Amino acid sequence: MLKEYLEKAYGYNEPIFISEIQLEGISDNALRQYFKRMVQSGDIIRFDTGVYYLPKASRILKKSYLDPMKVIIRKYIKNAGETYGYFSGATFANQIGLTTQMPTVLEIVTSRESTKGRIVTVGSQKVRLKRPSIEITSENAGLLQLLDIVSQANLYSEYPEQKTGEILKRYVRNQRYTRESLMNSLPAITGTTAKNLIKWGIIYEFTS
Repeated sequence: MLKEYLEKAYGYNEPIFISEIQLEGISDNALRQYFKRMVQSGDIIRFDTGVYYLPKASRILKKSYLDPMKVIIRKYIKNAGETYGYFSGATFANQIGLTTQMPTVLEIVTSRESTKGRIVTVGSQKVRLKRPSIEITSENAGLLQLLDIVSQANLYSEYPEQKTGEILKRYVRNQRYTRESLMNSLPAITGTTAKNLIKWGIIYEFTS
């Protein structure tokens, strides 16, 4: 019964966080025992503490595999219902084209972190976590991510000032960020962020 539920709710080779599962009539302790027996029988595989997945071999790899990035995103960035984090620093700079370098340590700002900064390992991937200046939500995550990179662009950009500004302005235009959303995120805007928003003309790309 539990396996059928997991198949329907999560599917194969997808992260399953045991802490998120609540089934009527099954206590937390009983649930852990069910998972333990399923691991022993091979019906489910333990990826990390509290993280499992239903294995299904692909025709190419001939074995089951859980992508650590899926775990990272679910644990620190978003699930099906909400967003609580975002990629930052060199990681996001690479994603938007400010640099061709991909860092070995991913950088994430997440509301699920309470420290100013620490490094964790998910699978074989190292991740640097940092708490946000204001709570991250589905509504403001993208803009907070932008404000972060605006303040740090000079640290990561491979390009001269003018092209750096053009890349950031193009990104804002494509995302269609509004002035209202910018005003709602004022507590997250530092002096450096405000200076760069004006210097590169990014402030004028926000829609009315």
